[in-house]
Amino acid sequence: FSQFFCINFENMDDTDYNRPRRPNADTLTYLKSLPLNDKGAHEEITAYIVQHGGKIRTQKDGHDNDDEQNHENAQTETEQIEYPQIFSAAMAALDEIRNEIASLAGDEFGSQCIETIARITAPYSDLAARKLLYGVAGYMIHLSTHRYGSHVIQTILQSVTTSYHKNRKLKDVDIVKILELDEEDWENGFKLPSLKDLVLSLSDEIRPVSKDLAVHICGSHVLRSALITLGGCMEVVPDHLVQKSGGLIETGLPKRGKAKTQKKKKKNKTVLMADSVRNNASFSQLERVEPPRIDANDGGVRDSLVALVQELTSLDLNNSNDIGPWKPGNLQQLVCHPSAGPLLLVLIKIVIHLDKIEGKDATDDELLTEQEKANKSISDFRLGIQPFQHKFDKDTFAERLVKRILCWRETSTDDDERQDIASEIIYGFVGETRGSHMVETILRTSNDSFYENFCDAGKFFEPATFKDYAHHDVSNFIIQTLLNTARTREQVEKLIKCVESLIEDGYILDQKNRRRGIFWRAVEMAAKFRMGQETILKFMRKGFGAVSSNEHIEMEHCITNLINLQIPKDGKRFLELDATGARAVYQLLRFVPRLCGDTLSGIISAYDSSELEAICNDGLASKCIIDGILDGPTTIKPFSQAVKRLFEKLKGRWVALSVHRVGHHTVKKIFKKLSNMEDRASLSKELADGINRLNGNAIGRSIILDCAVKDYMEGEEVWNNAVKKLLEKECFLEEILKGDVSTDKKRKRKRKKGGKSTDEEQDSKKMKS
Repeated sequence: FSQFFCINFENMDDTDYNRPRRPNADTLTYLKSLPLNDKGAHEEITAYIVQHGGKIRTQKDGHDNDDEQNHENAQTETEQIEYPQIFSAAMAALDEIRNEIASLAGDEFGSQCIETIARITAPYSDLAARKLLYGVAGYMIHLSTHRYGSHVIQTILQSVTTSYHKNRKLKDVDIVKILELDEEDWENGFKLPSLKDLVLSLSDEIRPVSKDLAVHICGSHVLRSALITLGGCMEVVPDHLVQKSGGLIETGLPKRGKAKTQKKKKKNKTVLMADSVRNNASFSQLERVEPPRIDANDGGVRDSLVALVQELTSLDLNNSNDIGPWKPGNLQQLVCHPSAGPLLLVLIKIVIHLDKIEGKDATDDELLTEQEKANKSISDFRLGIQPFQHKFDKDTFAERLVKRILCWRETSTDDDERQDIASEIIYGFVGETRGSHMVETILRTSNDSFYENFCDAGKFFEPATFKDYAHHDVSNFIIQTLLNTARTREQVEKLIKCVESLIEDGYILDQKNRRRGIFWRAVEMAAKFRMGQETILKFMRKGFGAVSSNEHIEMEHCITNLINLQIPKDGKRFLELDATGARAVYQLLRFVPRLCGDTLSGIISAYDSSELEAICNDGLASKCIIDGILDGPTTIKPFSQAVKRLFEKLKGRWVALSVHRVGHHTVKKIFKKLSNMEDRASLSKELADGINRLNGNAIGRSIILDCAVKDYMEGEEVWNNAVKKLLEKECFLEEILKGDVSTDKKRKRKRKKGGKSTDEEQDSKKMKS
């Protein structure tokens, strides 16, 4: 079967493709003189539209002249904002270079200028988008395989799909009227084609060579952008990967395969930039564009997408009878190709969105602000929580595409050999670096029925196969995804039996083996389904005992071994810890409360006050360890006792924590989680003694408000009233977030009728007693 997993495509020859002439030197000189800045342009446009948008809306809605007069009077009181100068310069430059776009796209500096112009003009002006698309028409194949031209095509297509409606300030405004744009373009009796016709024309131009582009390092990215545009989607970078100060981003992701020895290189290490992540299928996410410029539900657009998919995969999505049987071949080679593999992953996600075109994205949450969404993304990333992904339904385009990739058999007389070819393909994908990503995507996006059949074909629930995959340098990531995506309690029960032996012999607990991710996901699964929690704790102690050759091992040793905390020494800013182990500790604290006592005691007892302060001041450590304690049921034992011990141990350090960028979150949270008013008064007193230091920065001043420090200085009665108001407000917000709890009660009653006693039910009985 290995013969199907070798790439043997012919080298692409672009001698027959249309190539534009070299760019004019005078045009490059003109572009160098322009003060183009896309970020500043968007800020100018937003400010101008916000100030002038009210007048346009009142005229459009037919309000009387008094409203317009009031609006004009309000404008005179504030400073009048001029028409966006950068946007005006970019539109003028586009008119100057409209006949040289393809030539400039092949130049290093010219391509940068076109990309900047596209990002400034195309999201707001359909005419600008049409000019850009028309400028590269006829040269798509050459530019798609060009070092600079491919980036220009990607940026133009992304700018075409980008909608200014994502900015809440610009919702429900008529930008064409506000910016006074002339969207009709006539030149010598010729009118530019519509946006839809231009996109379809470019798609038709690259369709015959789509397989060649799929294996080209530049062409695959252009093909991906074209598919996303036809699918009515937009590729976005998660908030935790957005550009940080200094231009760097944090990845923190493990590499697949064997660990390579680090060798010194003459060149500096390359650092991922936020722009480079934009076209990486492993990081990016797809969102539907609302309202869409290119309607994916339009017949012509959908037919163009289906034709492109058929050219790539030999699958006709419009023909429901195209169900095989198929044999392994070029498509499986593409899955394992470093350029085509990520392309096919994005294609599956696009087709899933296409199947759900009538619905609304489940991730849309209009109640959250942009900052709250960013904070949630960073928090979820630190805990290893995967972003929401749509699942394809039965008998949809996406399911048929996945079955085509796996050579899935729909009908067979022998059930035992029904999916023998699919099993071999899955086995080949699981051990291959790029193919494993396809298996993970299928596990995360499958419907429950196909998920069960897929796991049976891959033999993931068999202990021997499970163990072999866990020991492999690539396949162990599939095991982690499998544990993270289990759907039913029956599947969880099988997976716990498979992972028991790996925990007991200490293989996945030993840090040298680099397999703690399996233990983390197993603990997460047990916490989610409330199954096998006592079993995991028992075998965890045995596993660490096997690693350290000590049969009688305390929980404190297990916790410290998982976290592996190293306080920063002289010259270092950040502490070091095992991120996977810390996330496993967080999930251990999500077990039923009666099983968390030893874990909580191990955390509090293992570290002194200076180490706990360092943990509070570290983003990952505080989220996994401190928030793991404070986010639990702190009103009952043993969490209430742990909060009390943590508060006592950090006495004398609360002022220093209150002025730290990360540590102040712990101060705010523990003030609300303390069980009695005496402890809160003690904390307010300590903060009041250091109020001068708290007043030194904005973070400290927020602590003064949230912990009622000034109210404490005014008197006990004033402080009590202020704290009660804060707690009542917190309880009110928690009730809103939790929603109706009656559904949880009904679920527990159903479990009781089934006659199965779970850890959760035993804990609830104990709480009631």
